[in-house]
Amino acid sequence: MYQKSRVSIRRAPSYESEVVYKAIQDCLEPLGGIGAFVQSGQRVLLKPNLLGPFFPETAVTTNPEVVAAVAKLCLEAGAKVSVGDSPGIGELRIVMKRAGLKSALAELDTSVADFSACADFESMRNIVGRKIALAKAVAEADVIISLPKLKTHSQMVFTGALKNQYGLVVGTRKAYYHYRLRTREWLAALMIDINRIARPKLAIMDGIIAMEGMGPSGGEPRHLGVLIAGADLAAVDVAACTLIGLDPESVPLNLAARKYEFGATRLAEIELVGDDLSSLVVPDFKKVPQLRSVLRILPFPAWFLSWLERKWAARPRIIPELCIRCNACGNGCPVEPAAIQPLAEGGPQVDDDRCIRCYCCHEFCPVKAIALKRSWLGKLLGT
Repeated sequence: MYQKSRVSIRRAPSYESEVVYKAIQDCLEPLGGIGAFVQSGQRVLLKPNLLGPFFPETAVTTNPEVVAAVAKLCLEAGAKVSVGDSPGIGELRIVMKRAGLKSALAELDTSVADFSACADFESMRNIVGRKIALAKAVAEADVIISLPKLKTHSQMVFTGALKNQYGLVVGTRKAYYHYRLRTREWLAALMIDINRIARPKLAIMDGIIAMEGMGPSGGEPRHLGVLIAGADLAAVDVAACTLIGLDPESVPLNLAARKYEFGATRLAEIELVGDDLSSLVVPDFKKVPQLRSVLRILPFPAWFLSWLERKWAARPRIIPELCIRCNACGNGCPVEPAAIQPLAEGGPQVDDDRCIRCYCCHEFCPVKAIALKRSWLGKLLGT
């Protein structure tokens, strides 16, 4: 008999330590509790979203109280706990301090995972070669728990449980893969490959305060007051998309998960437990504009659809009065030399012909000085 993937949803109105700890306990209870995933003596790697040195109130990173609560539960189960990520901007310890993790974990017996060293893993799909280099901490962990932030994403539409594992790719290799693969469909396939290698046993998504609009760093915080957990990461993402009124069929990672048979990718395949999802749905959650779906199914040749997609796609533009000339955008651009030049003579410049529309510059900007602008055609064709 076919068994549905179970996803647990629990209200959590605030980030008060006691509230978060109890809500996570309650969220995990229908899944068998933390003991169903963590055993005494095991080495547990907690993988939050630590995109860069952003304060918790920006809703860019996983809230420190969520990470601390999960760490405490794992320690109580007798596990050895480490926390790690490979930030897009900045050094991990600095990012952890700014994101509030250093203070939140100060009284807990945890360590910072070494994400500077790499280890080669056998690729399942040979998307970027027979080997994929991920953080050595992946090989050293008995259990990986994904702790994503519920956010929109300017390139991938949505970032949650599955995409969170892209942070297991160390340093500049993430940018290299952006440049090599170019399209979000190929990137999604790579991310599924990474998830298949890392095999996180559990995801607990921080949706207490999510990010809407032009995420993953340029959007705005939005209070949802919810935690979502499950062993099937694709199913967790589908539940989260449903919560914010986003069609999972529009999310490249969901489609890739279905193509490569990695989890439940339709709501009908999921057993929802805990608080009633329908009572929590936020239909006016601001989403990333997308190409109208009707254009994708019309019988146009592939070259025309590719041209149309590029014409439709937003173009990065530097806002001079906000730019602090830190060059985080230029350093993060996977094109060589960078297609975005904030320090150029005569003012900041973007080379539209060389830009691959990966929006890494928008993602890495610490002061929201990069806007994504669409042409009149883009506005006409978009949602």
